[in-house]
Amino acid sequence: MTLDDFRREIADPAIDFRPELRWWLAEGLHSDATLRREIEDAHRLGFGGMEFLAMDEGAIDHARYGWGSEEWVHDSQIVVEETTRRGMSVSFTSGTNWSNANLPTIDPDQRAAAQELDVVHETLAAGRSRTGALPRIDLEAPIAETTLPGHRGTITQQHLVAVVAARVAGAGLLDAASVVDLTAQVEGDALDWTAPGEGEWRLFAYWMHGTGQTASPSASVNYTVNYLDRDGVDAVIAYWDDVVLTPALRAEVARNPRAQMYMDSLELSTYGAGGMFWGFTLAEEFRTRRGYDIVPWLPFLTRDAPFMAVSTVYHHQPADDADRTTVEKVRFDYVRTLTDLYIENMLRPFAAFLHEVGMTLRAEISYGLPFELTRPGPEVDGIETESLEFGAQIDAYRLMAGPAHLFGKQYSSETGATTRNHMLDHRFYDQIIATQLAAGITKTVLHGWASPAGAEGVTQWPGHEGMWPMFSERFDTRQPGSEFYPLWTAAIGRLQYALRRGRPRIDVGILRTDHFTDNLIGMALIGPNGERIPDEVAYGTMWMRDRENHWWQDLGMQDAGITYEFFDGSLLLRDDVSFDGDEVQPDGPGYRALVVYQSTLDADVAAHLLAWTERGLRLVIVDGARELDSLMARRFRTHEAAASATPGLDGRDDELAAIMTRLRRMPRVRVTGPSGVVAALDDLRAGGRARFDGDDRNVLTHLRQNDGLTVLYAYHFLYETTEPTTVRVRLAGTGVAHRLDVWTGELRPHRGARRNGEHTLVELTLAPGEVAVVVLDTTTDAADTAAPAVTEVARADRWRLVVESRDAGEPEVLTEDRGLGYVTREVRPTTAVTRLDAGETELAPWSRIPAVGPEVSGVGEYTTTISVPEARPGVRHLLDLGSTCGGLGSVRVGDGPARGFDTAHPVVDVSGDIRPGDNLITVRVSSSLNNRLRARGYYERVPDIGAQLTGEERTQQAIVREYGLVGPVRLLRED
Repeated sequence: MTLDDFRREIADPAIDFRPELRWWLAEGLHSDATLRREIEDAHRLGFGGMEFLAMDEGAIDHARYGWGSEEWVHDSQIVVEETTRRGMSVSFTSGTNWSNANLPTIDPDQRAAAQELDVVHETLAAGRSRTGALPRIDLEAPIAETTLPGHRGTITQQHLVAVVAARVAGAGLLDAASVVDLTAQVEGDALDWTAPGEGEWRLFAYWMHGTGQTASPSASVNYTVNYLDRDGVDAVIAYWDDVVLTPALRAEVARNPRAQMYMDSLELSTYGAGGMFWGFTLAEEFRTRRGYDIVPWLPFLTRDAPFMAVSTVYHHQPADDADRTTVEKVRFDYVRTLTDLYIENMLRPFAAFLHEVGMTLRAEISYGLPFELTRPGPEVDGIETESLEFGAQIDAYRLMAGPAHLFGKQYSSETGATTRNHMLDHRFYDQIIATQLAAGITKTVLHGWASPAGAEGVTQWPGHEGMWPMFSERFDTRQPGSEFYPLWTAAIGRLQYALRRGRPRIDVGILRTDHFTDNLIGMALIGPNGERIPDEVAYGTMWMRDRENHWWQDLGMQDAGITYEFFDGSLLLRDDVSFDGDEVQPDGPGYRALVVYQSTLDADVAAHLLAWTERGLRLVIVDGARELDSLMARRFRTHEAAASATPGLDGRDDELAAIMTRLRRMPRVRVTGPSGVVAALDDLRAGGRARFDGDDRNVLTHLRQNDGLTVLYAYHFLYETTEPTTVRVRLAGTGVAHRLDVWTGELRPHRGARRNGEHTLVELTLAPGEVAVVVLDTTTDAADTAAPAVTEVARADRWRLVVESRDAGEPEVLTEDRGLGYVTREVRPTTAVTRLDAGETELAPWSRIPAVGPEVSGVGEYTTTISVPEARPGVRHLLDLGSTCGGLGSVRVGDGPARGFDTAHPVVDVSGDIRPGDNLITVRVSSSLNNRLRARGYYERVPDIGAQLTGEERTQQAIVREYGLVGPVRLLRED
């Protein structure tokens, strides 16, 4: 690709590069007219695609409108037709709580349904005997409490899996050496057994039964499928093949080259006392894969996991410390086996089926379950993460970036969900996107979109909620800022275009294996004294923005501009991962070095590293690294000695020790503590492709290379600070550096680049929250340039202000009669706009302007006249708005075009619009709906989900937010 190609394509990025939307439909209630209107609106506003799913719409007829009904199938057809006609992508949504990963064709007693291992126990004194039938699970007893959605249906069958006895050694402690497998002694369902001669014994009876997990809304009861045995995916495929994918829908899917299935987070639940996911083949598969029997270890595997895998608490620990390592290895082997079966029996066959019918598979792989998060990466077409669970913590995004970059997968994110609703300014969401782009995410799926129209009786202004009045922002037409979405979506499209060109260039790959990764970071919003931490405070000032990265805590590499990401080391063993003597996966991330830091490492992976090191691999072994286990629980772990044991019970610890002894002595290996990694990389000549000229604590970068073009993305991520930062980045190669204006698509020569030997040193001054994209064209020679001098030409202090205030209008009632014997009714709230003329005013938040006040949301239009003595050709003029309180908006000079601006750094290039003499300046700035909704009492009925996670029942506490243009507004000239 040439620079001219890049310039032409990025000016108006194709629809493929635009941000997409998650669309919460009111089940199948929407009329055809509403569906078509929503898709037309989304397309008009510049969005590139829609993933759709059915949300519970309250008191309507689910048999008529729920998932799987004729209305839902019909609506699916309309959605696919309309998106395809406009060139938009379309995604069906699969997930445990979105019904369509649950089937009406199964019941929980069948092999295709999700299964769990449950337990009931008896206590016997030494020498006591028991006879007769074993205790069974009371399937009608109250279930264990869980915070996950979904509920349990009726289960009738249970199957005995094992009977195990162990001596009790204290509260929650068992003598591991005493465990005895009694399964072979069971006759029918009866066991005669006498406890041995000392201590108290516990007899465990393990029964498998369906979880019974269901999801709604659906036209009938739908049960969750089995993700571990092949029966589950076969049932899913059969249902989609026979019922969902009608001939008409297949034809439409075939016309859309970007039709997808999106697998959302795996919010699978168990409800019994065992807490273990199970399957009909799991015990046999465990024995085959791990080389030993899982049954004697079952007492140490039962657990509670009230909210995702990270919350796991085991019921029993071994009494003898010497046995604890063994038990930890068994636990690892169990969850490793779960990951194996999920890959082989769900993802792989499901992807193959989807490919046959013309769809690709995009997935939040492993989310929420005791699975490893990166190993399933090669099995899907797109890897997805989400901001709700990972917040704005870049280490989390770096984790999923590893498999995405290693295997060339599209890396996307469900972005915008928080525990707030209509509260936060647009800048907040822009900063999440900017953080994710810095980690290599190049597809933003906004969470989300909902039609204002919904069911009668439950739909109120500003419209149908979709994802409840929580867990989301709504990037749809109800927002005052939607007027400016075409400018904004084009800007995101340009960023995503730039960051999909060529190959990602990541300096360091960090081996990391964890089956219980904390994916509740974004909801860890309770302080040490029980106080509720606002989302915007946590995202903007805590965690990574308070020097607290989670899985790689030493920030030396980040401060130096050395990029890194994580992945499970076993991925290196795949045939499609290569090392060319210099880089790992040279056509992918091109890691210049690898890091081993966790205390466990698979012996096969270690042997592979040894072989590569003998061929020239640069390896850094790090002892003493500390990482996060659980943010909510404030639990961390320290790896005193890297790779000191294998993770599983494979008997290969000595073999690993021998390999690591050799590795630690290799000339291309450095052994250090976390703070010594940068020096070790420098010593190995792997110190970063976009290295900072002096450490910088404010900037994150991401690098792409494509033939003669190098694309540098730089982001000042400390957006709640007030000080700009100047960073100098050293890029390999020499040539002309160009700076991209993401709001216009213009590429201009960057002033502030100079040759430094065989490198180009690029200087960037970035305001807090500002993003920059620099394109280095190494096919062209260039002279050094200095940063421009900036002069203030004029300042605008007095403005005429009119605020277009939003409030509820008269609702519309929509009806649809499709000739099926009933009429569908929707209510569509409308928005009334009142013009509030504040006259001439100094710049201040609306709440302090008497003509506007603290109860208004909407769009403010500011006009003033700026006099310019001259406007010479080739001289840049910039209108610096100072601050818009994070609101999205536009700037127009005279009768020129409306130009968008960065909500963190609202500076607009008006060079082509400014004329000598007087210039009419029009600035439009939008707000959130918070102040108007607060005044209407909206938040008095909205539960605070962040507080609920700690058991506190309360509603959202909304405060008055500052809105509007507050400046100072200055016209600047660059010389």
